[in-house]
Amino acid sequence: MVLDPLFHKAIPILENLEQHGYQAYFVGGSVRDHLLGNSVKDIDIATSATPTEVQAIFSKVIPVGIEHGTVIVRHNKQSYEVTTFRKDGNYSDFRHPDEVFFVSKIDDDLSRRDFTINAMAMNKHGDIHDPFHGEQDIKRQLIRTVGLASDRFYEDPLRMLRALRFVSQLGFSIEQHTLESIKKQVNFVNELAVERLAVEFEKTIAGAYVTSAIPFYRDVNLWGQLPVFKEQPKLTTHVEALNQPLALLYEVFALLKIKQPELDLRQMIRLWKLSNNTYNAANKLVQLLSQYEQNGLNNWLIYQLPESLYVSFIRLIDVLHQENDITLMTIKDVASKLKITSISDVAFTGKDIINLYQNRNKGPWIQSYLNQIEKAIVTGELQNHFQDIKEWILSCHPPEKS
Repeated sequence: MVLDPLFHKAIPILENLEQHGYQAYFVGGSVRDHLLGNSVKDIDIATSATPTEVQAIFSKVIPVGIEHGTVIVRHNKQSYEVTTFRKDGNYSDFRHPDEVFFVSKIDDDLSRRDFTINAMAMNKHGDIHDPFHGEQDIKRQLIRTVGLASDRFYEDPLRMLRALRFVSQLGFSIEQHTLESIKKQVNFVNELAVERLAVEFEKTIAGAYVTSAIPFYRDVNLWGQLPVFKEQPKLTTHVEALNQPLALLYEVFALLKIKQPELDLRQMIRLWKLSNNTYNAANKLVQLLSQYEQNGLNNWLIYQLPESLYVSFIRLIDVLHQENDITLMTIKDVASKLKITSISDVAFTGKDIINLYQNRNKGPWIQSYLNQIEKAIVTGELQNHFQDIKEWILSCHPPEKS
């Protein structure tokens, strides 16, 4: 199998480590994706060299996680995570090992990993070292833990969500013992920071096989451990009804708000400890999808729709309506023909409004008039010319006689 170009770029790092007498391998998701025939995204390297020894070999090293054996090696303007072979001690916080022990054998390092499909190593020639039969599980399309599932999930309960995420991304099944352990230990998910849950949940709903993964959330009672859904179990039906992936959490919350308008969108975002940007994106989508339901696709809607939300808007229409012929090209075509792209393009300002209505005290009415002008231009009712705007606004709001 031909190696991805990203591997070729990183091979000099392996060779350099080997020339100094150390073992070095590609590990983790890059090896899994290579065997799946998928594009490789991130290159992780494991080595028998300690962080201090790695620092002595390479001229540009960033000690990002040196206490856990990890450093970043810079090579040809690229960053590579290089981690010393290690075994982990006990996990008291359900995330980080209390102690890390550097070891000399790659098998010991692979034995601490979560699933067999992630517990393979590959040398610079593309030869696979696979002590836990991950390649076989890839062929069987099976997600199985390395060693006892109960141990792996106790160490870090997030691995239970990762198992379901891999179902969504790869379309694999979960090995029976692994699935039973998730059911028995799912309550440990409550020990996790909600920010970590959000990352995995977002990756799950974005997976190509999300319709295969989501039923597991009910099967193992994962819904009962997640913010919003554990408080309002009926909301799960809206996610379970997905017929295709959503890409981002704000799309999920927008969908829930559309389905149940009485929901407090801001409170949902807070429970997941997400950003104001997430709330703003979800809220904007809710507003514009409501407009779409009432008036269809028009200039005013597209004008209000940020380009960053074009794809999300289309995705949600696809989810809400089985038959949808709106494409990205459709939206971009309408956007390209708009007379203005923002209120700053309007050939009339707040000062012009004030000059027209000199007998009125300043107040919110000024912005209101500008907004009316803006909408009239976008919808084609008004030309964006100073004199046209002046006549139009005076006809809409005749000045009070002194």
